[in-house]
Amino acid sequence: MKKAGKRAAARRPVKRGRLRREQRWQQLLDVALRLFIRRGYQGTSIGDLARAAGVTRPIIYHHFGSKDGIYLACLRQARQDLERRMMVAGSRGQGLAERLRNGIEAYFAFVEDEGDAWGMLFGGGVAVAGPAAEEARQLRFATVGRIVDLLRQVLPHVDAQTLEACAHAVSGSGEQLAKWWRQNPHIPRERVVDYHWRISLHGLAPLEQTGRWPD
Repeated sequence: MKKAGKRAAARRPVKRGRLRREQRWQQLLDVALRLFIRRGYQGTSIGDLARAAGVTRPIIYHHFGSKDGIYLACLRQARQDLERRMMVAGSRGQGLAERLRNGIEAYFAFVEDEGDAWGMLFGGGVAVAGPAAEEARQLRFATVGRIVDLLRQVLPHVDAQTLEACAHAVSGSGEQLAKWWRQNPHIPRERVVDYHWRISLHGLAPLEQTGRWPD
């Protein structure tokens, strides 16, 4: 398992020449992601980000406004990537079992391929407070909302509250299992996917047939 992620493994020297706006924006995000994961949010300053990126502090303020701004931009990008992967994969296949497995496979592929980004989303080392923390919470719940959308495709007869509860359960168990896997990287991804799929499927399968759990 590649805990640092493909992006981190393929790091290039920081370009210090003139970049187009979108290139500079992405370069700053990549640098910020690595520093926030390595040092934590509180341990990373705008000066640290500027030095690591080979730019001046005003350039970072120009693009992102503040440290909260660049942190949230990193968070949004990572979540968009994760959600896109899960939505594409989870919309393929027939029935609950196949679509559920496809979505879970996409999630754990993200954990393996984009370890830094996953750590940004779910790791414990990037703590923020105030408005940034509230937006981070909202983004996290929005990801659960995407899981609700996927479940609704195969469980259209199940009420909204039950689907939301199931989505939170699937999301939470996947997060904890991923944390365990990162501590045990010798375990093949396919096995971890199978663990989560079986746990989730056994909980959701009765809903596919009757729309409710047995009493």
